Amino acid sequence: MLKKVVSSNLEYLTDTTFSDYYRAAASTFPGLCSLLDEDAITGDRLDDYVRVMNSLSWEFEDLADGGRGVAYNVAQKVVGNRQEGMVALLKCFSSTFSDMPDTDTRILDVLGGDGTIARFVATIDGPKPTIFTADLSRFMVDACMKHGLPCVRQSATRSLFKNNSLNGVLIAYGSHHLDEDDRQLAISEAYRTLKSGGRLVLHDFETGGEAARWFEEVVHVYSRTGHPHPHFTRTEMWERFSAAGFRDVRVFDLNDPFTLPGTTADEAVSNALMHMYRMYDLVKIANDSRDIVKRVARCVEQTLGEIQVNKTEADFIATIPRKALVAVGTKS
Repeated sequence: MLKKVVSSNLEYLTDTTFSDYYRAAASTFPGLCSLLDEDAITGDRLDDYVRVMNSLSWEFEDLADGGRGVAYNVAQKVVGNRQEGMVALLKCFSSTFSDMPDTDTRILDVLGGDGTIARFVATIDGPKPTIFTADLSRFMVDACMKHGLPCVRQSATRSLFKNNSLNGVLIAYGSHHLDEDDRQLAISEAYRTLKSGGRLVLHDFETGGEAARWFEEVVHVYSRTGHPHPHFTRTEMWERFSAAGFRDVRVFDLNDPFTLPGTTADEAVSNALMHMYRMYDLVKIANDSRDIVKRVARCVEQTLGEIQVNKTEADFIATIPRKALVAVGTKS
């Protein structure tokens, strides 16, 4: 336990101060708490940090804060909705890029939301890494805590983890929400917290690509919150990794489709389209709920492409195509 955990009435999580959070986490997830930087989580410095997070976070908070956190978390109940992409991202932390890391590989999921990747990893048979989930959103970390997962509320640009403490850092499924200045800060923080030989994996969607068009032409127009966030280019990823000190930087395409099951082909397609509706909270896409599926389908096909349906032994799987852009770098 820390010698002195800051005493404050500020809400770190809902109705929970940092002291309350730390006491609970230290008993349940001592492995996580042992990696936190004592200087960063004690004294007035932490108080100021919580104030800044509270002032900045809104997009993935609760409805009362104007956010779309509720709809997003409903969509993430199907934890395997992006399983192909998630498996590929996790394998980027292995030396071969083809093996699943084992439990000794401690990976921080910087934009982890309610723990979607951690919950997916728990379903994997065989070797699997240890995932610590982080997020700026109080609502998301509240939900992650309720799932019983090791998690911490922090900013991507100012990590609470010690220097040289992690084997891997993942910045995925939301990296475009970081503005131009914050992107370099987040990548540099990843470098600071990684052990020598540790890897940063950054996932986004290439500027001008089909997935970027989905966000620009559909999410920004029809989502509750809008989506005024520019995406990454290949050159930007490479330059930012190099500026932070990473070596052996690779930038490549990665197949990252949405896959949703159903008992029939039509049900699978409907489930996939409603997943997109909830995940991006497209409340402005239709005035009548009966039109939602049809309108989302049109938008998906015009930006991401045609939905495919395959029969498995157990059910049908609808696949919405999507290609991601990924950068991987190693700390010297």
